[in-house]
Amino acid sequence: MTDDVDINKAIRNDVEAGDPAAAVRANEVANWTREGAIEAARAEGLDLGDEHFAVIELLQKLYVERGAAPHARYLANILNEEFERQGGSRYLYQLFPGGPVGQGSRLAGVPAPHDTADLSFGSTY
Repeated sequence: MTDDVDINKAIRNDVEAGDPAAAVRANEVANWTREGAIEAARAEGLDLGDEHFAVIELLQKLYVERGAAPHARYLANILNEEFERQGGSRYLYQLFPGGPVGQGSRLAGVPAPHDTADLSFGSTY
């Protein structure tokens, strides 16, 4: 899957080499702040710690490298595999009760897949 690149945005970001779409996404993530995520999480009744930021940083890395995920299950599978030693899905839902993909993406400042709005997807474990 390739993302369409807004050429004007790419030029504004001085993208000269490499994957222009990844460079634009990296610039988007660069505007994200840890403090902003902490504030947003508190508004959702969540106190972020190092464990949360490990998930958030992975979501940001995946977005920059691969673009917006096509489906929530795609990201859920990657997250479950990456955090399998800690307990996989159960662990991730303890960190992000609103869903590791949906809530995690929102707090990471990256687009959540379209199907995270489906309440039947990942609403319980």
